[in-house]
Amino acid sequence: MTKLTKADLRRILDAATLLGSGGGGPKSIGEQFLKYLLTQPPVSMLDPKDMTSDQWAAVGAGVGSPLAAANNFPTDIPQMAFKSLAKILGEANPPIELSAVLPGEVGAGNSLVPLAIASQLGIPIVDASGARRAIPSLAQCTYVNLPISPIVLANTTTDVSFSADSTQEAEPIMRSIISSGTFTEDAGIAFWHMNGKTLKDNAVLHTLSYTLELGRAIYNATREKKDPVQAAIKYLKGYLLFKGTIIDSQESTEGGFDFGTITLQDKKKNIMTIYNQNENLIAWVSNKSHPVAIGPDLICYMTTDGVTFSNADLDLAKGKEVAVIGSPSTPQLRAPAVMAAWTANLKAIGYAGQYVPIEEIWGKKKA
Repeated sequence: MTKLTKADLRRILDAATLLGSGGGGPKSIGEQFLKYLLTQPPVSMLDPKDMTSDQWAAVGAGVGSPLAAANNFPTDIPQMAFKSLAKILGEANPPIELSAVLPGEVGAGNSLVPLAIASQLGIPIVDASGARRAIPSLAQCTYVNLPISPIVLANTTTDVSFSADSTQEAEPIMRSIISSGTFTEDAGIAFWHMNGKTLKDNAVLHTLSYTLELGRAIYNATREKKDPVQAAIKYLKGYLLFKGTIIDSQESTEGGFDFGTITLQDKKKNIMTIYNQNENLIAWVSNKSHPVAIGPDLICYMTTDGVTFSNADLDLAKGKEVAVIGSPSTPQLRAPAVMAAWTANLKAIGYAGQYVPIEEIWGKKKA
């Protein structure tokens, strides 16, 4: 196991915000959890390859509207959900003991939240997740075909547990609960318990260490007065999709999601429009006849001086030049079962075209 230093935690937050592809929780939540973690003993990062079939982990996260979470998201809520799940599993026959916390995705919130759970409960965090980016819905992660129940949602006053036969069934139940008024569009959540073998067979491995190394690349470039955008693009094996300033944003919250558009303009007056459902789903540029990037490929951004941000904290980019970076998703997110959910999300926002991998769009010089 690897002990994560205070500097490591900062690098993870900065890079996770970028990998969130516009979502994954607001950076302000990540900062809040980082501030807490900096006062605690170091968290241990567990290599999933070292896990056995007798070791069990479960996903611990925050869920809901990033804009709602940005208002106030106490650091103890996610571990309350995780402890409730651990109690339920401990009373099962045979009993199951959770010995590690597993991230659900990568993002400013949902990379730092499981780190806080690990710290509070004195257990390691697994170096893996269900996606090496943030995702709009449960069906878009690599755990999609695994048993998801029991599921626990918690806030400061309430915890609710329920079961569902599938990820597709669980999503609307979860969203209706957190939109009920009791949970005010966000909650801590714990679910998807699995042993070491199942985890290794289904998770995207080494996502936390990947995030850490990206954070170091951005930090080192900034410290050495080099271009942090190019450092990020090189590490991500990505593409510079656009460079300009944000001129408009429209967001609304419904059913535990933020829906919206972000509009940027470059020096030649070209316009980029990014459509999101928490996370960025598709990007268009006014002088192109086709999208320049489509989810599950990443559409993420940072200021040209190296500040990463999400759709929930656009103020960090106010008055600054922004680079929009595209990057290929991991192969697991392009699997048919997962792609079906991405296609459904894209259709829901009005895009009925086909998915084209970003490396085909840009590699063939179409963009």
